[in-house]
Amino acid sequence: MGALESLLARMRGQRVYIDANFLIYFLDRREPYFDLVSPIFTSCDAGDFEGVTGDAAVAEVMVYPYRSKSAAEIARGKAFFARPGFLTILSHDAAAFDACARLRATSSLKMLDALHCATALQAGCRFILTNDHAFAADTTAAQLEVVTIRGLQD
Repeated sequence: MGALESLLARMRGQRVYIDANFLIYFLDRREPYFDLVSPIFTSCDAGDFEGVTGDAAVAEVMVYPYRSKSAAEIARGKAFFARPGFLTILSHDAAAFDACARLRATSSLKMLDALHCATALQAGCRFILTNDHAFAADTTAAQLEVVTIRGLQD
């Protein structure tokens, strides 16, 4: 069993936080990553696990469409996040920002990474899918199984 198949089996029935970079690789069909992340989104769409992300990740993803000033790209991005039952998009509330501050105080995580981590933990996620290697290097995220693209390559 390859790394991707093993991951999909472990994520079955779990809540999984998806960071902006995985979302961008999928939406933009960005190679060489698209072939690795596409089965993950297919599995999420099938209801094998609950995909979770935060408002901050949505904002990160929407930068390119807004920068391009392409009405079609903006509409495509908004439609992706508006699909019912596909992703749970969490607002970052005061508790998440407080947890974020605590993580920043005790780790090397940057502000946005700490916010993603805090939100994932607050939401009861067991996994975080990211290509940000700071997560994998930081023991603060140890309560989450950190999955990077490198970890998916066989």
